[in-house]
Amino acid sequence: MIVRRDADGWTLVRQMDHAEHCGEISRAWRSGPFGDGAVSISLEYAATMHDLGWAEVDEQPEVDGQGRPRNFTTFDEARHAAFYSGAVRTIARTDKLAAYLVSLHATGLYSRRFAWAGFRQMDWKSVGDDGRELLTRERAFRAELLRSVEAADVEFESAWRSYMLLETFDYLSLLTCFGLESVACGPVPTLPGQFEQLCVMRVGPWEVALDPFPFAGDRLDVDVVFAHVAGDRFESDADLRRRLEGIRRETRKTTYRPAN
Repeated sequence: MIVRRDADGWTLVRQMDHAEHCGEISRAWRSGPFGDGAVSISLEYAATMHDLGWAEVDEQPEVDGQGRPRNFTTFDEARHAAFYSGAVRTIARTDKLAAYLVSLHATGLYSRRFAWAGFRQMDWKSVGDDGRELLTRERAFRAELLRSVEAADVEFESAWRSYMLLETFDYLSLLTCFGLESVACGPVPTLPGQFEQLCVMRVGPWEVALDPFPFAGDRLDVDVVFAHVAGDRFESDADLRRRLEGIRRETRKTTYRPAN
């Protein structure tokens, strides 16, 4: 669950709603100045499904040690590593190249994102046994997938560009859905053979300006589904879940603009 503090409570965005938002960004990228042919159907599917492992977890929201809704950033490594690998196998039943890319995404979480930067990186020295086991497991799984995907799709530059775009779509979504504070990300694939830094300026809680602007036109609006729950602290997981029962999910507009 992505958790944001509001004046009178909390805004909760399920990870799969963030992933759908991420998929919309990938589709919009296609029509922008860098997107012609850059976003395959498999990459779009990977963007839309990359957080599938969180789906079951988000149906049973939890509170942290201070009684606040537990944010996705505070889940322990053992739980995260287990459900993320399981979700990659599920994606492979539908689209093996998408599964390959989501497996790279999972591996990147424990490998400093293969030098893509924009989020706060996990210190390699802090990765425990479960994270290291995930790295071994995912390497073996990707080796198996190589027999089922087109060689051109996993040739180094193709796979590298797709992975970097997947990280960029995730980042752009979290800028607005989570309110991530970051001034830039990269390397971001732009024109063939080119990678750039994407610079960010926050305009509002749900709005950012980007340079270069990767979408068509002079703005991109993308809706995201959320639930709002009033209150400051909750007595237990059951208390939070009870409060969420019957709350109608709404949509909120997120906006991306050119920096100039």
